[in-house]
Amino acid sequence: MNREFTWTDPYDDWTDDEIDEHFAKLFRQRPGTVAVSLRIAPDLLSRVKRQATRAGVPYQTFMKGVLEAGIARLERRPVKPKRSPRTAARSR
Repeated sequence: MNREFTWTDPYDDWTDDEIDEHFAKLFRQRPGTVAVSLRIAPDLLSRVKRQATRAGVPYQTFMKGVLEAGIARLERRPVKPKRSPRTAARSR
């Protein structure tokens, strides 16, 4: 039962102008920050750096913007009620 995770780009439906404005707005708002350590695959880091270069921003700033936008999008989704462990076990 090996299910492969398919990543969906949250910005697929946005125009370039909408993305530029969204990230510009995020970068203008500079609240305090906390240093974190994050381990990611080298190829993912290369892709992030490439996209940051295309956007003309430092890669860590770009990562913060992508993370903020992704979390904001998740927060807008309706919350689906979780099934209790007993209900989930019976449906198998």
